[in-house]
Amino acid sequence: MTGILMIQSPFFRNTKRSETIAFAFLVVLLSADAAVNAFFGFSLPMFFATVIPAAFLAFLYPRSGLAASIVATVLFERFFTLVPLTVGEATYKLYPLDLILVPVFLSAFFLFIRDGERRFRFTAADRLLLLFFALVTVVFAVGLIGLGRDQGLATAFSTWKNYVFYGALYFATAILVRSWESMRTVAKIFLSAVAVAGIFLLVGIVRGGGLWTEYTPLSTPGTRFLAFPHAFYYSLGLIVVLLFLPYRSEDREKELAASWWRYAFVVLLSAGVVLSLMRHLWIGIAVTLVVAILSSPKHIGKTLVRFAIGLAIPLVTVSVLALALVASLPENLVGNPIGNGLSIVQERALSIGSGTDESLAWREAVWGSALSRFSEHPLSGIGFGASVPVELGDYRQYVEVRDMHNSWLALLIQTGVSGTAVFVAFLVSLIARLSHSGSRVPFFNGSKAVLLGLLLFQGIVFFSQPYLETNLLGMFFWMTLGLTRSLSDMADEVA
Repeated sequence: MTGILMIQSPFFRNTKRSETIAFAFLVVLLSADAAVNAFFGFSLPMFFATVIPAAFLAFLYPRSGLAASIVATVLFERFFTLVPLTVGEATYKLYPLDLILVPVFLSAFFLFIRDGERRFRFTAADRLLLLFFALVTVVFAVGLIGLGRDQGLATAFSTWKNYVFYGALYFATAILVRSWESMRTVAKIFLSAVAVAGIFLLVGIVRGGGLWTEYTPLSTPGTRFLAFPHAFYYSLGLIVVLLFLPYRSEDREKELAASWWRYAFVVLLSAGVVLSLMRHLWIGIAVTLVVAILSSPKHIGKTLVRFAIGLAIPLVTVSVLALALVASLPENLVGNPIGNGLSIVQERALSIGSGTDESLAWREAVWGSALSRFSEHPLSGIGFGASVPVELGDYRQYVEVRDMHNSWLALLIQTGVSGTAVFVAFLVSLIARLSHSGSRVPFFNGSKAVLLGLLLFQGIVFFSQPYLETNLLGMFFWMTLGLTRSLSDMADEVA
């Protein structure tokens, strides 16, 4: 991908060509290691042959390291982000993703030290996030000295890591992505990775069930054709394409926004999200698009509506024809996959808000138990690594608070009102700055709509799953925040 951004390394001047070559090598090295992890399990020789050289390259070419991490995560998800380093019988929670991000962070820090305020001037939002990191670190440290006997050290450290270490992606992204070209390149790399990940949907349909779906079992009858993390990446890609489309059309009137490949891409992503059976993603996308249409300028909203109608008509037509075909053929000829698939999607949709859904009952029980514990320490929270008892019929289990399937509630219960208030203040400050920024550059306006839409979408879905507590999901939130900050700076520079 020749458009990858040039950036000056701490030691020498990089060119676009060298950045592109480094990116290609990084993708190959990280993909090789992740593929071995996925199909054969962790291999120490492969780890040293691929991840260690990749970490060195990531330090010399930090933006290439950041971009390659996006690609490897989208394609291999947990087999790149959650496979621990194993030496003999000892296991260390040091993942391939971590070994790429550490040199990226160091290189970004050296760039900041070298260039100072020319590259990055601290804002109110930055200071609030640093304060949040400090509070989270205090909560973790207090747990280490023995407060809370049911706290698990490994879980507590993992929670701190998800908030602070991966949270540093905000600063690294904001430091490394400093131009229109760089932001465009990040978007192209992410969308290209999601397009390649379309193979997972096709594999899922062919084999009658998606790869790696066993990690997120259904609470209702049926089978996922796409794993939850991939469905999340599809959702992000869908929002990027849909919300930027009207601005691209505005910028290039003669280039029809509804070109066939964009329709095909949107159809692929939409199908993947639907067939993943992740209901909260359906709700998040629907709410985000409605808010985007209602809050956009009139001509932008109309373009979105026209595209949606243009997409819906052929989809509805094909669906009706498919149903008619299925109904007209003998059941033994159709084999039940199509009919069963439609029935599963229908049942999954109708189960939203249903009291018979076990997952909703489980969430209610876990949240109630956690809130009861939280009421004892509302200001400081209960700390990291804690578990709460849950009784639901014959189900008797201690559930980790961080795994309560609600990132916002987990944040409140673990860090208390004080920590949550600081984090919310950070988000408000950051989003308000971008919302009040303006530019005549169409790319800026489209990027602004996309980033605000992504933040809204992630804010909604965070109520349903442990996003901030899982690196392969939460990293995209932190990067979105970093891009939001960068875009605000770009607007100030051209204002």
